[in-house]
Amino acid sequence: MIYLDNAATTFPKPECVYTAMDAFARTSAVNAGRGAYKAAREAGEMIRQTRERLISLVDAREQASVVLTPSVTIALNQIIYGLRWTESSVAYVSPYEHNAVLRPLELLRRKIGFTVKELPLAEDLSIDLAETERLFSEAPPSFVAVTAVSNVTGYILPAEKIFRLAKKYRAFTLLDGAQAVGLLKLHFASLRADALTFAGHKTLYGPFGAAGFFLKNGVDLDVVLAGGTGSQSESLEMPRTMPGKMECASKDTNAICGLYTALGWLPSARTLKREQELTSLLMERLEGVEGIVLYRAPDPSCQAGIVSLNMPGFTCGEAAAILDAKYDIAVRAGHHCAALIHRHLKDGAFKGTLRVSLGYFTQKEEIDRLAEALTAISRDDLKDIDLDALRGLC
Repeated sequence: MIYLDNAATTFPKPECVYTAMDAFARTSAVNAGRGAYKAAREAGEMIRQTRERLISLVDAREQASVVLTPSVTIALNQIIYGLRWTESSVAYVSPYEHNAVLRPLELLRRKIGFTVKELPLAEDLSIDLAETERLFSEAPPSFVAVTAVSNVTGYILPAEKIFRLAKKYRAFTLLDGAQAVGLLKLHFASLRADALTFAGHKTLYGPFGAAGFFLKNGVDLDVVLAGGTGSQSESLEMPRTMPGKMECASKDTNAICGLYTALGWLPSARTLKREQELTSLLMERLEGVEGIVLYRAPDPSCQAGIVSLNMPGFTCGEAAAILDAKYDIAVRAGHHCAALIHRHLKDGAFKGTLRVSLGYFTQKEEIDRLAEALTAISRDDLKDIDLDALRGLC
C-alpha cells in the first residue's frame, strides 16, 4: 500500500515507537499515579518526562502547563466548554477550522445564544488581515480559534498575526495544532495563544490515545470532566492546580510511552524539511496531470504537505476508490471534518475533495506512482475497473 493519508494519522510510526510500546506493554503498563510500587512510580516518571519533552518542543518552559488527554477532540472540548460564555460573547473562527472546534461551539451557541463569526478570506483564500482588523473593531472578539495548518489544503494560517489583533480586545486565543505541533517550529510566547492543542498520532508520530493542550500560566478554565485523579481522593472536588485540575481517569500509559519515544525521535528526523521537499515534487507532478483541479495554500511559502484535488467526471469518493482498487494508493475523500472551507472551495459537484497528505516516510517514488495513476484516470484508462461496483461502495 502507498499510504498518503498522513493528515488523518501519520503511518507508519518510527520503528523505535513500536519497539518501546511493545516492551512497555509487556513490562510496565500499570496505572500511573495510583500506586507507590516501583512500576507505578516509573510510569509516573515517564509521564513527567513526556510533559518536559512537550514543553521543550514548543519552547514553553515556565510559560504553560501541559494537559494530557486521550484525543485532541477531547482537549478542544475541555478548552471550549471550560470558558465562561455569555449571550454577549463573540467568537471568531477561521473558515479552515475542524469540526472538533466548530461543533462544540455550535452546541454552546444553541444553548447560550452568543455570536459566532467567520474570519474573512481574500480572493486567494488566505486570511484577509485588514478585513479581520476591521471586523474586530466593529464586533470585538471574546474568543478566536485558528487552526495552525489546514487539514484540507495544507495552508499554514497567519495565527500569530491574527492573535496579535485579537489580544487588543483581550480575547481568549486558541490555536489548534493538530496538524502542526512537531512539524512547524512553534514558540509558545510569540504565538500569543492562550491554549495550543496537539494530537500525538499526527505530526508528532506517536500512537492514538495520547494528545492534549498547553495552557498559558494564569489562564483559568472551569472543570468540565471530573473523576478519579489518584490525588486528594478524600475530597469530592477536583484538584485546583494544573494540570491535575483538567485530568481525570486512568491515563493510557502505553500510548504516552509511544508519544514519549516519538518526541525523542523527532529532532533528528527534521520532518518539516522532508515534507517541504516532497510537497514541491508533488505540486510539480500534479500540475502536469490534464484536467486536474488543485486546491492548495495561497502561496508556496505557507504550504504544508497536504493538498486537495479533484478529477472531472468523478466524485472525490469515486476517484479515491479507483486509486485504492487499482493502484493500492490510500488517500482520503470527502469533507475532512472541516465544514466551512468547502463552501469557499466550491467543490460541491465533487462531494468534497480528494486529499493527498504526505509524511516523513513518504517516498519520491510513491509520488510518481500517484501522478501516473491520476494521469491514467484523467485519460479514462479504466477498462479493467468495474466503475458501477465502485460507485456502489462510495
